[in-house]
Amino acid sequence: MSQKNLRMLLVEDSEDDALLLLRELCRGGYNVEYERVDTGPAMKDALVRREWDIVISDYRMPTFSAPAALNLLKRSGLDLPVIIVSGKIGEDMLVEAMRSGAHDYLIKGNLSRLIPAIERELREAAERRTRRRAEQSIRQGKMEWEAAFDAVSDIVVLTDPQGTIIRCNNKLIQYFHTTYNEVLGRKLIELFYGESEAPDCIFRLCADLKPDEEDVRFPQLPGWFNVSCYPMHPTESKHGYVYVIKDVTGRKRLEEEKRLTDRELLTLYAVAFRLNSRRGSKRIMVDLLSQLHHMLQIDFSCIHLMDKDSLALSASLGLTREFTAAFRTLAKEWAWVREVLDGRSVKSDEIEGHFAGEVAEAAETMGMGAWCALPLKIGSSVIGTLFISHRSTRNYTDRELFLLNSIANQMAVLIENHTLYDRMKEQNEELLRSRRALRENLEEVKRANIELGRLNDVKNNFIGMASHELKTPLTSVIGGLQFLINYSGLEMTPEQKEMLLSVYEGVSQLRGIVDDLLSISRIEATGFAIQKRPVRLAALCREVRQTLVLPLSEREIEVTIEDDPCSVPADEGFCRLVIRNLLENAIKFTPDGGRITITGRLAAPDELAAQADELRFFYRDFPENITGVDAFYRLDVADTGVGIPREERARIFDKFYGVGDIAYHSSGKTGFMSKGSGLGLSIVKGIIDAHGGMVWVFPGEEGVGSVFSLLFPLDNACVMPRRGATGPGKE
Repeated sequence: MSQKNLRMLLVEDSEDDALLLLRELCRGGYNVEYERVDTGPAMKDALVRREWDIVISDYRMPTFSAPAALNLLKRSGLDLPVIIVSGKIGEDMLVEAMRSGAHDYLIKGNLSRLIPAIERELREAAERRTRRRAEQSIRQGKMEWEAAFDAVSDIVVLTDPQGTIIRCNNKLIQYFHTTYNEVLGRKLIELFYGESEAPDCIFRLCADLKPDEEDVRFPQLPGWFNVSCYPMHPTESKHGYVYVIKDVTGRKRLEEEKRLTDRELLTLYAVAFRLNSRRGSKRIMVDLLSQLHHMLQIDFSCIHLMDKDSLALSASLGLTREFTAAFRTLAKEWAWVREVLDGRSVKSDEIEGHFAGEVAEAAETMGMGAWCALPLKIGSSVIGTLFISHRSTRNYTDRELFLLNSIANQMAVLIENHTLYDRMKEQNEELLRSRRALRENLEEVKRANIELGRLNDVKNNFIGMASHELKTPLTSVIGGLQFLINYSGLEMTPEQKEMLLSVYEGVSQLRGIVDDLLSISRIEATGFAIQKRPVRLAALCREVRQTLVLPLSEREIEVTIEDDPCSVPADEGFCRLVIRNLLENAIKFTPDGGRITITGRLAAPDELAAQADELRFFYRDFPENITGVDAFYRLDVADTGVGIPREERARIFDKFYGVGDIAYHSSGKTGFMSKGSGLGLSIVKGIIDAHGGMVWVFPGEEGVGSVFSLLFPLDNACVMPRRGATGPGKE
């Protein structure tokens, strides 16, 4: 025999009685899952914690009882069969327990009916659950059907065979602003047609019509409706009708709107078609007036355009000769003309009060009735008027005015297009003349460029030759002056010695200018032929410093060069020229007793990126100009000199540019007194750019002096010393 599962909540205080009950259930073929409770809180917790199939309870316990258990189960809302298994109890107590919800009663000493009672109660509980689910589904289905019935956007009415309303949806209540009870029992025809007779009532005829075949109007409701009728047979003996009444007012309105729109679009299309015509504006305006007459049934029309300060007749159709002669020019003193010129449309159904003199007489003779005047506007400017009129007396609707204004605007565009076309032809002719002149100028520029290149070559050759020829006598003069000053042993007065020193300083400056001119001429002629090899820039700086020992000692300027064993891939000769130019500039701009510091170190791209705003001041394409380089060597030459104004920092690298007036170049008393050629920093920038690096300048510490930074791209030629080798030092 197969085992049957049973989930049992046992309300019992005796464990022995519980075991006897379980043994009986096992003998009956049940596999029991149970929980024994003997207090109200324990039972309440058990009911909440899991699901049960049946409750078996003793009637009387020390702290609990079957009536209390039944009351607790009732409050929980659960539908569980309850069987009382107890000793002998009074008949009145048993009846009370059955009334409270107990389903059966067994005596503990006689459990022969236990299994049949449990099976019966489980079966009846299953039937109750099935019935409740069915009833709930019926209620839910009815609610959903009623909700859908009321949510239908059309009026739905159910009637009996005599046309009495037996049911309707909310739409009918909303349309008639009534209540459901007031509608029920009324005749459908009476509700929609009122008390009047309706021999052609749609409700009498719709049984023979197909749905959506005919649209009708009802005396009791505004708008248009479409009625459909379907037979209804709720039972074999009863029948009725279902009427679906659809509000088609919106559709009717759209159909009428479409008819009007089609006519308007056809008119606008005809106007637009003529806008593309190549015929003259006079003929096009007459064609447009003819199209307006045909599409809008206009009797009279004309166009006036601004001619200087007056409105002159430009085109007309349907006007008599007398009216045309009188109406050739519009009088601006008329009120409606002023309104049109202000950009507003004017309409009227009579002549009196709007026209005067010969115009009024001619209009009356012509039979003019209602009329309308519209501005021809381009933007906010009025360039003319469109005047239309009918023989009949009528009122122009807002829609007609809108269409006529649209046509007037397109006509204004037509006139403006012809005007612009004439201007465009003139400008095109002017453009052709300008192109010819430009072509001649370009030829002249080409010839001038060729001549300029030739002159530049001659200039470079002359500068190179002159510089070369000047170097020999200058060298002799400088050597003679140095001998006279330092080694001749001549007795000289202080004035004589100061004069010789001044001559020596001037000749030295002249030699520097000649060297700069010679370098520039060579660079412009052949470019920078860079030959890279590992160069220790710190050692090169010390060599250049040695050539400037005399002016440095006379000026008492301290030069500090940090030792750095790093080798940089560069052209040694060009680097020497760069360092010399920067040192000479630093000496020139640093007062006596000042300080010059030269430091070198490795620099990463991230460090440069942090100075992007400052570097773009000198290189607009930064950082694209150094893309692909992983490391750099940076050499800084800092001085405590007069500094450089911010607005001139980028321009100092231009050829022949000098900062400020001579005061900026007179920081010393014993040398470097002239302004210079303005070529030194230009040569520096050209050499650094040829190396693929960068050069820029910024203020020194606390805004004192200037710092010139040289940036060299590194490759495998850079050799760093091993740890423990000769470390950095200062000289």
